[in-house]
Amino acid sequence: MKHSSIWVIVPAAGVGKRMQSTTPKQYLKLGERTVLDHTLMQLLSHENIAGVVLGIGAEDDYWPDSLWYGHAKVMPFIGGKERSDTVRLGLEYLMQSSNLSNEFVLVHDAARPFITHESINALLANTSSHGCLLAIPAKDTIKESAFDKGVPSVKRTIDRRLIWQAQTPQKFVIQALIQALKNAESSTSEITDESSAMELSGYQPELVEGDARNFKITLPIDLVIANALLSYDASC
Repeated sequence: MKHSSIWVIVPAAGVGKRMQSTTPKQYLKLGERTVLDHTLMQLLSHENIAGVVLGIGAEDDYWPDSLWYGHAKVMPFIGGKERSDTVRLGLEYLMQSSNLSNEFVLVHDAARPFITHESINALLANTSSHGCLLAIPAKDTIKESAFDKGVPSVKRTIDRRLIWQAQTPQKFVIQALIQALKNAESSTSEITDESSAMELSGYQPELVEGDARNFKITLPIDLVIANALLSYDASC
């Protein structure tokens, strides 16, 4: 099936404190390239990706060294304080520069360098007006915790058939996502991804089963796993 072209917002303005590194996690080395360079390569090598709107930090000294610096399909902009701020600013920048508003857009984490073309195709094939996101069903037994004097204990076991782990990309209509992110600013609920903002505005995004390899590099061990996966893929 032939799909139309689509833009991707990539928020990369964070510092990744949990990585315990002075270098932002998106600029850590994964093989011979940075995590961000791998991510951009995976996105921009897909025939239906029109381009990437990349949110970087105001004092980002690493971006000029990227393999994609100055590339015609990468539009950098200065991101905001929180991820949701960066995504909203990126959407507004895309609207102003490309005159888009009622079209779908993808939002993808800079630190998910193993996104596959097959997963992107699955998102593009989904036509739900509520939007959609990649996710994988939980495999482990899931426990809800309770706290007694600060010590976690099991409150109950949750039916894992109801649990999906959200990934990115996530796909929504540009104007609808902007409005949802604005609405979420006045909410006390935690907005950890674009879907959670859309849910607060009454949408029910569809889940598209993704790939376990599309994990987010967050902790030091994740980078070790990512390098092992990269070496394995190179040997196949």
